[in-house]
Amino acid sequence: MKKTTLLKAALGAGAVGAAIPVLIDHLLIHRKFELPQGAKDAVSGADMTELHALRDDYMNWLENYGYEEHYLVTDDGLTLNGFLFKAKEQSNVYAFCSHGYRSSGKTEFCAILQYYLSRNINVFICDHRGAASSQGNIIGFGALESKDCIKWLGYLNDKFGSDIKLIIHGISMGSATVMLMTGSPDLPENVKFCVADCGFTSAWDEFTYKLGEMKVPAHPLIELVNAFNKVYAGYDFGKDTSAIDAVRRAKIPMLFVHGAADTFVPTKMVYELYDACACPDKDILVVEGADHAASFITDQPAYEAKLDAFIDKYVRD
Repeated sequence: MKKTTLLKAALGAGAVGAAIPVLIDHLLIHRKFELPQGAKDAVSGADMTELHALRDDYMNWLENYGYEEHYLVTDDGLTLNGFLFKAKEQSNVYAFCSHGYRSSGKTEFCAILQYYLSRNINVFICDHRGAASSQGNIIGFGALESKDCIKWLGYLNDKFGSDIKLIIHGISMGSATVMLMTGSPDLPENVKFCVADCGFTSAWDEFTYKLGEMKVPAHPLIELVNAFNKVYAGYDFGKDTSAIDAVRRAKIPMLFVHGAADTFVPTKMVYELYDACACPDKDILVVEGADHAASFITDQPAYEAKLDAFIDKYVRD
């Protein structure tokens, strides 16, 4: 083979190799690369058939209940949507709900919403940037969403008064988001406690785990993907999404929840988060048999009992 041919082949291989981290980053963070539901379930490793059927029933109830639509403009000019479900009786307590990766606020919280309303607690559900009804093309794995959600809390305080009592509740990536909020100096003082359900310790840790499951060498692939992401999306998969670092600074009470059968975000992460958390009062619930984001549906009485204890202690007069 001629030297020029070898050189072209080498350059071509190099270009393909350089393109791989870029493609992976786009698959991870760009809105337009939405996976079909079947592919999502395959990646999660869980049988979600029953969960989807239950969710359909809850969604029908939710849409019939009625809600207010709210809008927020982010610091970088995106319009985000939020939905307020008011309790039947007047209440100064609001549960702020943060959804997971490539999901939406309504679908993620349609079951838990009923619980909060039954306790006469208003529910505010946001759609994160790059998801559902909100604008944006980039998913931030909590790094961007946590800043947006801090702004949402300020919006609620401005609209309904700073004497309201706030609960922040997140599932999956939304759990990482609220954990990052607990470590922020900008968290409003009227946030009474946090519920972190099946969140990862960091996006870096989660990617490392999933690559290991797929028998793909994590290094230097993660480093290359992260280097591109820092330039393209403006955040670091390690330090900027580190929920475990954030909870080391947490000052509000926290309830950690995880499914014992979660193969998407490994259950070991909840123990690491719980142990690292520096807040003055914390508790943990690991639900036997629960897949990812299915703890509430799998053992609703246990989940409700833990939430009731926090509500009675921190938001009831």
